[in-house]
Amino acid sequence: MMFSQCGPQRFISANDAYDYLPTYFEEGGIKKVLFLHGEKSWAAAKPYMPEMPASVAIIDVPFNGECSYEEIARVKEIATQNQVDMVIGLGGGKCLDTVKSVTQGTNFKLGLIPTLASNCAPWSALSVHYHENGEHINHEIYHETADIMLLNPQVIVNSPINYFVAGIGDTLAKYYESEMIFENMQPEQFNTQLTISRAMAQACRDDLLENSEQAIADMKKGEVTPVFRKVVETVIVTSGLVGGWGDYFARATGAHSVHDALTVFPATSDSLHGERVAYGILVLLALEKREDEMAELLPLYRSMGLPVCLADLNLDGSDQDVVAQIAHDTSADGTQIHFLPIDTGEQAVARAITRVEEITASETVA
Repeated sequence: MMFSQCGPQRFISANDAYDYLPTYFEEGGIKKVLFLHGEKSWAAAKPYMPEMPASVAIIDVPFNGECSYEEIARVKEIATQNQVDMVIGLGGGKCLDTVKSVTQGTNFKLGLIPTLASNCAPWSALSVHYHENGEHINHEIYHETADIMLLNPQVIVNSPINYFVAGIGDTLAKYYESEMIFENMQPEQFNTQLTISRAMAQACRDDLLENSEQAIADMKKGEVTPVFRKVVETVIVTSGLVGGWGDYFARATGAHSVHDALTVFPATSDSLHGERVAYGILVLLALEKREDEMAELLPLYRSMGLPVCLADLNLDGSDQDVVAQIAHDTSADGTQIHFLPIDTGEQAVARAITRVEEITASETVA
C-alpha cells in the first residue's frame, strides 16, 4: 500500500512570508509557541520577523546542533512542561527534522522556517536521526506533515553558499536514485502518484542542470533573481514532492546509503549532507554502469565544488580498507540501496567506488 503526502498544509514563499505568523497565530488560537533555532539562523531571520502579538508567549530554545534522540527528548520535555500550542523550527535541515520528531504523536502544531536551501527537510514528512557525534542512525517517515512552512528567499540568498551547493547535490539525487526503479516498472503500475513523483524527479535534474551555475552566480551577488528562486524552490519543494508522492518507490536509495556509510568516518565530519550525497550519486552511477551520465555531471560538480572522489571528503581512495568499509556499510542488510533492481552487494559497491576513483583521476590528469 502506497502512502502519498503532498507537503505542508500551508506554504508561503515570499520576502515578507514571515509577516503571516501573527495572523496564523490569531486564526489558530495559538497562545504559546516554542521556537527552536540556531544562533546564526536566528540572526539571519530576525530582521524579517514581525512583532509578535502580546497575546502570544514565545519560548525561545537554542538548538544543540544535532537531530539526535537526546535533543528531541530535551526539546519535547520543554514543550510539554510549558504546554505550548505550537513548535516552530527555524534553521537548517537538522533543526527542522528535530521539531518534526518532537511534534509527532502530540497535539502540538508544527511550523517550519528554513534559513538554508540545503535539502528538502522543510517540505518532507520525515526526519533523519544521528548520534551526538554526527554518525547516522536511521530515518523515520511520518504520517503528519507540517501545518505551515514559510520560505523567505532573501534570507536564503544571504546564507552560506556551500550549503546551497550541497542542497543542489542532495536534490540531484532525487532523479538518479529513483530513475532505475521507475524504468523497471510496468506501464500499468504507474498510478497518478507515481506519475507525479517521476515528473518531479525529472524536473529536479533538468532544472538544476540548466540553472544551478547561474543561481550560484546570482547568490554571490546577493540577488534574488527568478533563476535563483527557481533553484531554491527546486531544492526545497520539488525535491520534497518526489518522495512525498512516490513513497517507497522514490525514497533515497544508493546515494544516501553511501552518505550514511561515510558518516562513520570522523574525517568526513566537515562535509555537508548534500556533499556526501553528491559523491554517492557518482558511486550509484558507476554501480548502474551509467558512466555517460557521470561524465555529464562531473563538469558541473567541479564548477560548483562538489566532491568527485574520496580525497575531496578527506579520505584516501587508494586505501582498500577504507573502500571496503564504505562498501560494507553501504550494502549492509536493511540499507536503502537494496531498493535498486541490480547487484547491490558489498563487492559490487566496492568496484563502483574504485571505478569512480579511476574515472575522476584520469579526468584530472587529462
